[in-house]
Amino acid sequence: MEKVKAFKLLLVENDLPSVQIIQLALNKICKVDVAEKGETAIDIAKHDNYDLILMDIGLGLGMNGIQTTKEIRKISGYENTPVVAVTAYAMQGDREKFLAEGLTHYISKPFEIKELQNLVKDILESKN
Repeated sequence: MEKVKAFKLLLVENDLPSVQIIQLALNKICKVDVAEKGETAIDIAKHDNYDLILMDIGLGLGMNGIQTTKEIRKISGYENTPVVAVTAYAMQGDREKFLAEGLTHYISKPFEIKELQNLVKDILESKN
């Protein structure tokens, strides 16, 4: 599992406690960079290559996670990058809506740490 450490993940999240929990959960699996706003995430993605993006849907003011994902998809190299909706939107139909909008995976908050770790490992291992 150590070889996965070279993978890079972009976390797009505006809630500091969520950022800290996710960084702690994933720091042994991959390198985690953080963007608090959609606009920042797009700028970061233009200048670096990420293997996986964790995308909060409700990012406060500015772009939401769906809009941000659609803009990142326009960047060369990100057309097929896995993007996980990490969101408190957990009503029936939300998962399907996000997947239809271009996100590739879904996990609802609150989640179990192990559930997030397993999802990220599965996605990264499938890229190998």
